[in-house]
Amino acid sequence: MPDTPQPAPEDTAGYPGSLVEFPGGSEAGRPPNNLPLQLSSFVGRGREVAEVEKLLSERRLLTLSGPGGSGKTRLALAVASELVEGYEDGTWLVELAPLSDSDLVPQTVASVLGVREAPGTKLVDSLRAHLESRETLLILDNCEHLVEASASLAVALLPFCPNLKVLATSREALGISGETLFVVPPLSLPDPRRPPAPNSLPSYEAARLFSERAKAVKPDFEITEDNTMAVAQICYRLDGIPLAIELAAARARVLSAEQIAARLGDPVGFLAGKDRTTPARQRTLRGTLEWSYDLLDEPERVLFCRLSVFAGGFSLGAAEELARKTFSRTRTSSSFCRSW
Repeated sequence: MPDTPQPAPEDTAGYPGSLVEFPGGSEAGRPPNNLPLQLSSFVGRGREVAEVEKLLSERRLLTLSGPGGSGKTRLALAVASELVEGYEDGTWLVELAPLSDSDLVPQTVASVLGVREAPGTKLVDSLRAHLESRETLLILDNCEHLVEASASLAVALLPFCPNLKVLATSREALGISGETLFVVPPLSLPDPRRPPAPNSLPSYEAARLFSERAKAVKPDFEITEDNTMAVAQICYRLDGIPLAIELAAARARVLSAEQIAARLGDPVGFLAGKDRTTPARQRTLRGTLEWSYDLLDEPERVLFCRLSVFAGGFSLGAAEELARKTFSRTRTSSSFCRSW
């Protein structure tokens, strides 16, 4: 049952559902952690990793934000893997995506940390007592659908646990005092109107990701003089979004780069993956969009439907003007800016 946290083994921290279970830090001399071993390469993001590491050295609550498929979780895991040696009492990943009940957020964190609920004691108090003297990095992954519960937990723990740091990933900021927001940018893109030579195209992160993922399903795939323009168009049409590029590259098993580019007129319908290790919400581009759409309340959904009249995107000012004309100024401005 996805909404029922599983207790960790005694004196260890379990990570239910990970590809690789890594409780307690099994490597000799390595601090305890439950970071999953990745099965694919981490492409690019050197600047972002360095910046997030710097921010985390200075701040205690850092939220990686961005649209679905922008690589927030992968970036968080890459940073955590680099910093794991710096947290003597552990680096712990807490996956919130499977949860639908906000009351289970503290329970899930407790399960990962191996904290047992004591009779007559609030679970948050038990977590606070466990963490108050420990040097720990807590990664709260996919907070957006449980943003209030995630924010409440951070507020309950951080002021009382001086050596605790929280790295959150969310499509929406937690919106609490002390939070630093880092917006995850798209991968670097080639200009499809002036694509570089085939041997220099992989210097762009989006093209390199497409090439590496295409080779995973078609080992003889290469960027050549003939397909350079098509690869550049694929990356540009998909806005440098890692998930979309990976879904497109998966089609290289049966389609050429030129055929993939030609089918991106309807990327939402075309891009679907069959990786059974990927969460259902990320197996198709439509599923990723629906995950975000379902987080909106009804007035916000109406507003975004009306925003579809803009061809080729819109400015914040134009969106705010439509919002004012559609709903009351107070209601719409606050909710839209929060979603934006």
